Amino acid sequence: MLILGVCNAHDSGAVVLKNNKLVAAVNEERFIRKKLTNSFPINSIKFVLNQVNAKPKEIDYIGCGAWKGINNEETLPILTDDIVEITKKSLVNQNIISKRINSSLKTDVIFKNKLITGLNKFGFPEDKLFFCDHHFSHALVAFIPSQFKNSLVLVADGRGDFRSLSLWLGNKNKKQPLKFLAGSSELVSLGAMYGFITKILGFIPDRHEGKVTGMSAKGKKSEIYYFLKKSLWFDKSSGKICAKYGDYYKPFLSASLEEINKLLLRDNPENFAYSVQKRLEEILIDFLKYHHSKLGLKKINLCLSGGCMANVKLNFELSKLSFVKNIYISPAMGDGGNALGGALNILSNKLNINHIKMPNLYLGSNYSSKDIKILLKKKKVNFENIKYNKISRTVELIKTNKIIGWFQGKMEYGPRALGSRSILVSACDVKINQILNKRLNRNEHMPFAPIIISDLAKKCLKGWNDSQVASKFMTICYECTSYLKMKSPAVIHVDNTVRPQVLFREDNEVLFDVLKQYYIQTGNPSIINTSFNNHEEPIVEKPQDALKSLKNNNIDFLILEDLLVKI
Repeated sequence: MLILGVCNAHDSGAVVLKNNKLVAAVNEERFIRKKLTNSFPINSIKFVLNQVNAKPKEIDYIGCGAWKGINNEETLPILTDDIVEITKKSLVNQNIISKRINSSLKTDVIFKNKLITGLNKFGFPEDKLFFCDHHFSHALVAFIPSQFKNSLVLVADGRGDFRSLSLWLGNKNKKQPLKFLAGSSELVSLGAMYGFITKILGFIPDRHEGKVTGMSAKGKKSEIYYFLKKSLWFDKSSGKICAKYGDYYKPFLSASLEEINKLLLRDNPENFAYSVQKRLEEILIDFLKYHHSKLGLKKINLCLSGGCMANVKLNFELSKLSFVKNIYISPAMGDGGNALGGALNILSNKLNINHIKMPNLYLGSNYSSKDIKILLKKKKVNFENIKYNKISRTVELIKTNKIIGWFQGKMEYGPRALGSRSILVSACDVKINQILNKRLNRNEHMPFAPIIISDLAKKCLKGWNDSQVASKFMTICYECTSYLKMKSPAVIHVDNTVRPQVLFREDNEVLFDVLKQYYIQTGNPSIINTSFNNHEEPIVEKPQDALKSLKNNNIDFLILEDLLVKI
């Protein structure tokens, strides 16, 4: 049984399931070197088909986790209620809503047709293609790969198939594993609110929200916080999210709000970042508390997905809710994960299978030392074979504060570098953040993330235990211990949090052994692990991409499998 998952939403890509096992998963940006592309994922499809040695006619089902459209029983009532509530207040609101809905309809039809046309050209018959709702897809990607049999599932993003927020009750023992509970349409979107604050602060909405999250820890309540309280809020009497249209809110990522621009003239960006972060947290916490209380449940697990759940500080705050037993955040939480969502929809609704194991995310391309050696010789690049001393050589370079490009095994799936296409460097000196930002042409507002072996995680992260699978994927913050703060000051944010990757040996033996040996020799429990890419570029996919990074002086040394390169 072969199931192909595809999507060409905000981050296009493809996955393949063989006999109910996830075999390969990639996003198109890595191949065409265009960050967050929504183009037809031709290279991704070719790659995943090659991994199962299959031709298009041998695929049993094709699933897409988007472009279902407006006409479904969950979305229509929500959208209708929001339209009635908002339009009855003014004609201006009616014009805004009309513009929003028409824009969504037009965009979604274009990309749906592009996907169908691309698959037809590829040789896939259209009768094998099945679409599912965007938010349902996100919910599947959060719940099905999780370790939980039962869970609340929360999805929040800018928009998708006319929704921006949805809450589900997950039960893997039921034929239909997800029961819809509540939500909001794209007309009252928390993702849009965060997006237009991102734009006002000079960043690119739907791309640089992480910079705003980093800035938020340096701000405080000010006028903008109270402005945003009037912009979007949770109504505890109705259980709904409401918005004040016009000068306070418009449902667009690129909305221009004159009053906010005026506030920025007499306030600072850090306070803006703090305020939008605080409002995002407060509204979603209120929403979850309200609907959890309606269920009459005590403690329950929580699964998260959607673009808003790339926000590690939000995820941390949600994990602290008294009724949350454990938390799982989809490692492919954005639209790039909806190829997997489309495949999981087939698995669940066509085959009645609601379980899939995804212990790690090493699901992409890989290159052998033999092939890399041929490439280096062709390009006349000198190299050293470190097959038998890779661990000791890597440790020595980290100890001497060298910046290493680490290219090993299968590429990671999702937006985070997890020790396969990573940049590794010592976390002992806080000055490294400024150095790395300059070398990589970045302007981050938080420290780079640490990678910590599971043996040491309890010493470094408050409240950590090995059941917290979310810690493996850099999708959540932890408060750091005084021990980590003393030993690895370069990874600590101003609010005393870190965004770690906790590494288990069974997931990546070589890197685990590097970290363990580094700890034995230095007493330092973590090193910096950041994505192997220049600013605004996708993470490297092939050795040529890594060599270009070395040539551009992003890194000092490059370790390509068993080969060490320095130019």
